[in-house]
Amino acid sequence: MKLISEVEIRGFRSIQLAKLDEIGDFTCFAGLNNSGKSNILRSLNAFFNGQTEEGQFLDVDKDYFRPDLRKKKAKQISISVTFSLPAHFKFRKGLESVEELLGNKQFKIKKVWSRKESVPAYYLNGKKLDLQERGTIDQYLEMINFRYIPNRVLPIEVVRKEHQALRDVLIRRLGRRAKGDKETFEAIQQTSEKMIYTLVKRIKEASPEIGQVRLATPTSWRDMVFAFGYRLGSGDIELDDSVQGSGIQSHLMLETLYLIDRDYFQKFGWRQAAIWAVEEPESSLHASLEARVASYLSSISLDPSSRLQVFCTTHSDLMLQYASKTVLVEKKDWNTLCSPMSGPRPAMERLSRMGVSRWAHPILHFPLDPVILVEGKYDHGFIEEALKHIRPKRPVRVCYLEQLDQAGKTGGKDDLLSYVKSQAQAIKGRQKDSPTIVVLDWDASKKRAEFSKPFREDDPFQALVWPQTAFNPKLSSSFRGIERHFSERMIRQAKRKLPDVFFKSSKGRWTVNSDDYGKVKAALYEIVKSGVKENDLVHTKDFIREILKAAGA
Repeated sequence: MKLISEVEIRGFRSIQLAKLDEIGDFTCFAGLNNSGKSNILRSLNAFFNGQTEEGQFLDVDKDYFRPDLRKKKAKQISISVTFSLPAHFKFRKGLESVEELLGNKQFKIKKVWSRKESVPAYYLNGKKLDLQERGTIDQYLEMINFRYIPNRVLPIEVVRKEHQALRDVLIRRLGRRAKGDKETFEAIQQTSEKMIYTLVKRIKEASPEIGQVRLATPTSWRDMVFAFGYRLGSGDIELDDSVQGSGIQSHLMLETLYLIDRDYFQKFGWRQAAIWAVEEPESSLHASLEARVASYLSSISLDPSSRLQVFCTTHSDLMLQYASKTVLVEKKDWNTLCSPMSGPRPAMERLSRMGVSRWAHPILHFPLDPVILVEGKYDHGFIEEALKHIRPKRPVRVCYLEQLDQAGKTGGKDDLLSYVKSQAQAIKGRQKDSPTIVVLDWDASKKRAEFSKPFREDDPFQALVWPQTAFNPKLSSSFRGIERHFSERMIRQAKRKLPDVFFKSSKGRWTVNSDDYGKVKAALYEIVKSGVKENDLVHTKDFIREILKAAGA
């Protein structure tokens, strides 16, 4: 979910002026140490909660832009946030005045702190608000749960502080299921198991050595005054969450916070969204767990039904891979420059050259997701559209050579074969459950064996070929590549665009001259980009499912 679309910070700590105008659902702030990344998160905490860190309220004398702190001039700290309300953000009954004051779905709220005033001044779209209007804005901000999670926090302490919220979740889900003593505590246990089902599944995927995870729920009325915790075990041995490694604790913390926030959205109209500001979520994590946390933050913020936006500071190439937007933060002559990157690959290239993060081979990006490697952008475009209808069980990455930093390589079976041979060792480095699947056009079937030569049977690699059974029977062999599998609707649209190019063969099949085929491919690609319908998959659905099966998705 993207709720915050722009931020402007003036006069806060190390930031004289910072403007963020390209923000995503999951935004990573990356840069060298002391560039101002964490102060961006702290400024947002001050905006929403009035605190720079837990228990420390914003103080102009301490938190003003440090180089100018001793100068004799009026000192003000201002933080502006532009909101773009998603469609599922609703105002419950009784908040009509809030909705009326905000005016529309996009608006800017600014708070200004000064030494002379004990409370900040509020502005809405540039207009200063009176006391009553400030109260109305506060009602709106209370609909958003902002969580600031600093790097040095102990994850299990965060979970402990949320035990009341966890208890509330359990009680709401418990309802009136039990009447007697025994039934009550059995119901608590059963409800807690359902409540943390997804959490348990992901923790066990991340750490297979953990056999079970459960909430330490009460077994008698005497135990009802208790702080929630988790019990993790293998075999007959169970240990408290407090003695687990910091990596597992971090994962438990994020899963628990999302469980609580998601329950608020489902049960109450007064909480409509959550924003997390997490400092270096990769801290204390080994590489595979780091990848799982990055993937998790991406999935819970990018889900179409999500009500969560995530900001984080990072030095991790894995966080950059899974982020929907990366912002490079640099300090130059006391100016804080915030430069949005155009995608994960440019971000990682720039930041690895700066020494901020590690360089990772492009074929090893997204280590938890299978890679479907196709001949070119035409295949890529169609399969990406098809996956909107044939939903895989897990995320997959469809890519082609130009996206893998192969300058001047536009695709085709020969370029693809050369790449696979030269990068075989890197391809073998992918995890076995996240393989590389090469998908060749039907007219490259004789090359399939050559693609498999550098690999053993148990390597995370497989080459597949579009089968003849997936042809549109009304198209002749003049349709080369993926276009021979396209639907009647798509071909009709292309014929309308190029009425003089298509003709019928002696067998009654649609045919095009080889000289015109480039124009046909381009026209069909435009049709694909405008949207593939489910009926367009009549000839391709079975094979795409075969691709996903090979990918374990």
